[in-house]
Amino acid sequence: MDEPIIGLQDVCLTLGDYEALRDVNVTFPEGRSTVIMGPSGCGKSTLLKVAAGLIPPDEGKVLFRGQDMFLLHEREMRMLRSTNGFVFQDGALWENKSLFENLALPLQVSHPEISAADIGRRVMRALERAGLGDSGGQRPAALSGGEKKMASFLRALVTEPTLIFLDEPTLSVDFTMMESVTQMIRDRKARGATIIAVTHDAQLTATLADRLVVMDTGRVIASGEFAEVRKTKDARTREILSQVLGEIASYDTDLLALLDGGGGDDTN
Repeated sequence: MDEPIIGLQDVCLTLGDYEALRDVNVTFPEGRSTVIMGPSGCGKSTLLKVAAGLIPPDEGKVLFRGQDMFLLHEREMRMLRSTNGFVFQDGALWENKSLFENLALPLQVSHPEISAADIGRRVMRALERAGLGDSGGQRPAALSGGEKKMASFLRALVTEPTLIFLDEPTLSVDFTMMESVTQMIRDRKARGATIIAVTHDAQLTATLADRLVVMDTGRVIASGEFAEVRKTKDARTREILSQVLGEIASYDTDLLALLDGGGGDDTN
């Protein structure tokens, strides 16, 4: 279960004149949940998209089960895509398709063996679970920002993926939707899915994180088990951790010790 399913080796990426990723080396173990955190603009979402195979690096390798993801044959890449789900920060829905069609399309592409009737049942079940059963015929333009984010989340999970990428999945959603999203993520985690998430949501981090990856200015400055990373003595890593873990403590008093390592002398 701890074997890496995704690994980045010496990955560098420049977007325009901006160095988005710099000499990134990090692995994501199979069956574990990893939260990527860091200040705004540090490269978290870019790292997530590179790890998912959506953006190729300028240098370095992105490995999927030990194979270079960007050298996979078309059939192998299709198989990889069929087991993946990606929740985009901005929703990224197809504007010319209804909400129902947005959710049905991944099933149609990745699982052509499924009948149209079965696809319809799966899509409606997902929409109804999220309270969007009456909105299936609407286009994204008619939806609120929270509804668009929920639709993106449902679209990512409708294929029952075993590898899930989440880019701020609870951003712009109301409390009820946030609770629904969090519960669905818990369900996928309980079923053994590998989850890699970028989030500023303290409650979701407390619920989700087995492992932490801490980023700053395009670099990974710490990674490992949650309990290990929080004990770091590196001042910048601790500063970044305190911003998120301080909020987590307001949700769960048992996590207060994460800020000071149990009251030791290693605080900065």
